[in-house]
Amino acid sequence: MSGQALSAWNESVRAACGRFETRYDHCQSLFIGEIKHTQVGSTAVAHIRSNANVIAKSVRVGARDSSDRCFLVLQQQGSMAIELGDRVVDLRAGDLALLDFSDSVKMTPQGLFSHVSIPLPRELFKGLDRTRFGKLSTTGVCGQLLGTLVRQVAGGELAHWSCPQDGEGVQGALVALLESVLEYRASDHSPGWQLHEVQSVIQQRLDSPRLSPASLSEELGISSRQLYRLFEASGDSVCRYILRERLLKAAQDLRDPVCAHRSITDIGSYWGFADSAHFSKTFKKQMGLTPSTYRSLGH
Repeated sequence: MSGQALSAWNESVRAACGRFETRYDHCQSLFIGEIKHTQVGSTAVAHIRSNANVIAKSVRVGARDSSDRCFLVLQQQGSMAIELGDRVVDLRAGDLALLDFSDSVKMTPQGLFSHVSIPLPRELFKGLDRTRFGKLSTTGVCGQLLGTLVRQVAGGELAHWSCPQDGEGVQGALVALLESVLEYRASDHSPGWQLHEVQSVIQQRLDSPRLSPASLSEELGISSRQLYRLFEASGDSVCRYILRERLLKAAQDLRDPVCAHRSITDIGSYWGFADSAHFSKTFKKQMGLTPSTYRSLGH
């Protein structure tokens, strides 16, 4: 890519998110900047992928950006630190965040990242506590529903069902769920985690190749022993829980008509099974059927 690609990227980002400027400190031919726009009903969705070093927007002292949107973001790949005024939000793969870009913003990705951004009218959040914006907890029912819905939108899983009557229905559903999610207590990543909260974090990370007891301990700020004890108290283990949930997700995809075009190997790989033979053997042990037989009985 040339310097023209960076200019084109900047124009696309401004159209999607506001007046941001991108800095890339390496050879221009190595720059990656992609934005793809889709729509669910009348709700716009931006799929963003880049290896930019910094993406930032400054606002004059005493002034605020005239943007009339907030952004619901799902971090799909990579990680980044987002400075919002005097706050810093650290996003990793699987994280959800509600962001207000009306003040100065600085995003510092750690290498290649991809995320999905859904703009939502700021007026729909009138009366809500803006200090709760930022990374979102999904520990409750509404949090789980919100995460599932955003991941389905991000993965294009709902396109098959789209119809003209959907209108602003998806937007309304997202805002309604956010109203409850913003009431959840702020996660302080202290050692006082409960089992259902850790399980919720695991659910968000199931498709991440980095998911492991070690990475969970690091993210949650607890020791591996504390993590294992949480599950042992319920007669389970963290490794068994992760494996079981991944197999259940794979089983859902095998039976889902929307995933009919995907191979069994692709589905297994998506849910963390790099070896197709291991996936087939483990799946049969858990479900009693091979993946191919399980899929055929579902149609």
